[in-house]
Amino acid sequence: MQLKTTIIYAFRDRDLDRVLLSLQSLKLQEEQNFNVIFVDYGSDLLTANNTKNLVESFQFATYYYIAHPGLLWNKSKALNFAIKKTSTEYIFVADVDIVFHPKASALFDNIASYNKAFLFRLCYISKEASKNINKDSISFTKIPIKHCGDINGMILVNKTHLENIYGFDEFFHFYGAEDVDLFQRLKNAGVEIINREEMYFKHIWHQIYNSYDDSKLSETPRLFNIKRINQQHFLLHKKQEALTPINQYKWGHIIESKERFDLSNPMLFFKIDAIHEVIVHFFEFELPNYKNQVVCITITKKGKESIKSFLKKKLKKQVKNYITMKAVNDIILSRIIYTYLHFNYSYKVTSDFNSIEFIIKL
Repeated sequence: MQLKTTIIYAFRDRDLDRVLLSLQSLKLQEEQNFNVIFVDYGSDLLTANNTKNLVESFQFATYYYIAHPGLLWNKSKALNFAIKKTSTEYIFVADVDIVFHPKASALFDNIASYNKAFLFRLCYISKEASKNINKDSISFTKIPIKHCGDINGMILVNKTHLENIYGFDEFFHFYGAEDVDLFQRLKNAGVEIINREEMYFKHIWHQIYNSYDDSKLSETPRLFNIKRINQQHFLLHKKQEALTPINQYKWGHIIESKERFDLSNPMLFFKIDAIHEVIVHFFEFELPNYKNQVVCITITKKGKESIKSFLKKKLKKQVKNYITMKAVNDIILSRIIYTYLHFNYSYKVTSDFNSIEFIIKL
């Protein structure tokens, strides 16, 4: 049988129960007329190994490990890699949180059309019901749902159209807007977007990104207000009626896993205190000058304020402008997103939140 559709997944450091449920629901498809490309974008190596073993236990699935744990999560880069690896005519963008109705793949074959892209309803499973899904015997119709919605990242589309618009916009980091941006650019390119009413997809519960407080520092990198920043980028594309992402000429370019070793032996080391003027000047002016070098920057939190500094403040004299480690975090993450998104780098916040290490190959 000639396969018509590839189902693609982007993944990083998620629990394997949901991966198993999603792939098991594909194994139960009435029509086995598809394959799966599963892209792991920089999970920690233990999770990656366990995920690889699980995914490869399904004959229809191929696992790829790209990037490395030091890079920021970028779903667009993972999906673009999958698009380029796909050899079928059509692509369905999935998610590891999705359980498929047994007739889903048959539906894909029946409706796939060159100049049309299809969006689907997604029904949400409660936290409690998600815990109780039988992984050994999935019965789609018996899984209770809370509600259904129309806004989600699932789409069935011809691969050629994704190539013509240079895939997903790789500006988008962390969470939000990469899907609606893609849908809008497909529409701008003349592809008819059709919303299907079948309730063939159920979403396993997980804590949503919005519930995390991105105004606080965490070991998992988070940039303050990133969802709104991503939204602003999407709105710019919408206003300009863009077909391809701004400045995205080499879409699908990835950092390979083995490239993490290039960061093991930095050539230059800088230790910087969390002083605003020092950090801004370093990242805006100094760092870009160290071309073709691996640079390691460690920024540390200020200790207790000295009596001298305290007295200077009282006398309204100039003092060093120490900032929080969260402010440092946001300066560096912003610089990565706007300037270094295609570079090989590693970003790490220590567990005590007292220092941040940033290594980059320029």
